[in-house]
Amino acid sequence: MSPNKTSRVSFDKMRSIFFFGLIIILSLSVIYILKPFVYPIFWAGVIAIIFSPFYNRFLKFFKSNGASAFASVLSVFFLIFIPLTILSIMLVGKSIALYDDVSKTSLFQNPEQVSTWLQKTPLAPYLESIKQDWTTYATQATKWVSSVLFNSIKSITQNSISFVLTLFIMFYTLYYFFKDGQKLLDWFKKISPLGSDYEVKLYSRFTSTVRATLKSTLIIGGIQGTLSGMLFWVTGIKGAFVWGVIMVLIAIIPAVGTSIVLIPAAIIMLAFGNIWQAIVLLIGALLISVIDNFLRPPLIGKDTQMHPLLVFFSTIGGLLMFGISGFVIGPVLAALYLSVMVIYEHYYKEDLDDN
Repeated sequence: MSPNKTSRVSFDKMRSIFFFGLIIILSLSVIYILKPFVYPIFWAGVIAIIFSPFYNRFLKFFKSNGASAFASVLSVFFLIFIPLTILSIMLVGKSIALYDDVSKTSLFQNPEQVSTWLQKTPLAPYLESIKQDWTTYATQATKWVSSVLFNSIKSITQNSISFVLTLFIMFYTLYYFFKDGQKLLDWFKKISPLGSDYEVKLYSRFTSTVRATLKSTLIIGGIQGTLSGMLFWVTGIKGAFVWGVIMVLIAIIPAVGTSIVLIPAAIIMLAFGNIWQAIVLLIGALLISVIDNFLRPPLIGKDTQMHPLLVFFSTIGGLLMFGISGFVIGPVLAALYLSVMVIYEHYYKEDLDDN
C-alpha cells in the first residue's frame, strides 16, 4: 500500500473518531444542561403516552396539530391536576386535624384495658410491653406521619416559584410532545443504528410498560387505598382519610401493599381488646390482598411480559433511586433491558447456538 493511501485511510479514521467523539461530548453536554428538567420532561412523556388517544380524537375533530395538542393539554389539566389539587387541599386539612387531635389525646381511648384472656399466653410479656409503651409510640408515629404529609405538601405550595416553573415546563413540554412527538420519534428512528424493527420493539415495550404500570397503580392503588381507608373509618381509627391516602401510595409496592399497615393495626386492636375491629381489619387485609393478587398479574404481567419478581425489585429499586417517579422509571428500565437482551439474542442467534 502506498504512503499516500495509508495516510488517506488514517485521516478518514481520525476524522470519524473526531466526529463521533464530538457527538458524544455535545450529547453529554446537552444531557447535563437538561438534567434539572429530567422529571418534568419524563412525566410529560408519560402523560403524552397515556393521553395519546385523546390527542388522536382531537386531531380528527380539529384537523390541526396545534389545536389538538392544546385541547389535549387542557384535558390533562382538568382530569388530573384539578382533582389532585383538591385532594391535596383536603389532605392538608385532614393532616392538621389529625395532628391536633393526636397531640391532645391518645390514639386509643383506653389503652390500659388490655384484654385479659391473652395475659396467660406466651404473648403476655410482649402485651405488657405494648400496654406500657404503645401510647407513646403510637402518638409519636401518628404525629410524625401527619406532620410529614402536611409539611411535604406545604413545602410544595410554599416553594411556589419552583413548583409553578416545574409545572409550566411539564405542560410546555407536553404540548410539543403531543404536537411534534411523532416527528421526534421518526427522527430518532432515522438516526438510530438499530434498525426499524428493533426500534419499534423498544418503543412498544416502553409504552406498554408505562401504560401497564400507571394503570395498575391507579386501579389497584385506588381500590386498596379506598377500601383500607373505609376499614379504618369503620373500626374507629382516627385519620382514616389520611391513612387511606398513605395506603394508596403503599399499594404501589407489589406483593406488600396495604397489608403492611392493616395487619399491624389489627394486631394492636387485638392486643387492646378490640376484638371485632381486629377481625374486620384482618379479613379486610386478606380480601384486599386477594384483590391485589387477582388484578396485578393481568394488569402488569400481560403488558410488560416481566416476571413478578423482576416487577417487584424494579419497583422497589426505582422508588429508592428516583423517589416517587421510580415506580414508573424502575419497571421501564427493567423492561427496556429485557428488550435489549431479546434483540441481542435475536441478532446473534446463530453465534449463540454455535457457542
